[in-house]
Amino acid sequence: LLLHVAQQDLGDEERRIADGMLCASGNPKALKGGLLKALKLSETHRGFLGLPALMEETRKLLAAAPAKGVSSYLEEALCADIDACQDPRALLAVAEVHQFMTGAGRLKKELGGVDLPAPHKKSCRTVANRATKAFSELERRQRLASMQQHQAQKPKVYEMEKDFRLEEREETERKEATLSMGMNEMFDKAMQIKNEKATRAMASRS
Repeated sequence: LLLHVAQQDLGDEERRIADGMLCASGNPKALKGGLLKALKLSETHRGFLGLPALMEETRKLLAAAPAKGVSSYLEEALCADIDACQDPRALLAVAEVHQFMTGAGRLKKELGGVDLPAPHKKSCRTVANRATKAFSELERRQRLASMQQHQAQKPKVYEMEKDFRLEEREETERKEATLSMGMNEMFDKAMQIKNEKATRAMASRS
């Protein structure tokens, strides 16, 4: 059910009904083994966020669990799963759920008289930090992949622009060379005419 809620994005009413049924008298304790095992997987954590009453009951069950078991489930199994997780939504959910488990941001009276022991809180904080770092790294890799894909497409356009600029420059150079050649020819012609006139003038005086 947790996976179903995590993956299907159920509506508020559907989640409210499911949350109420699972938290009916005696249900959370009967589901203790399954709920605590669900904490070993990143993908179930969005389900916990979608079922807030069940998440609170799971927090109370976690508080009563032995420290060694909590450490094994969270710091070993869940952290290994976080390292392999490629779903950014799941990683954010893991961090949020385990911040909730520590009771962060809530007064003692709001915790219903049940607070996690210090070793349990340490395990939850370790998990939350690990998930946050994994999310940042996944986001960095996704940005890098996107940039590389963009760069792979860019050279084609760049080469076209480069070829166009090269052709334009060569055309300009040809025009300048033609103009220069024409100016030289005109200058040579003018000098020839001038020399011919001078020669004729000298001949007539003789």
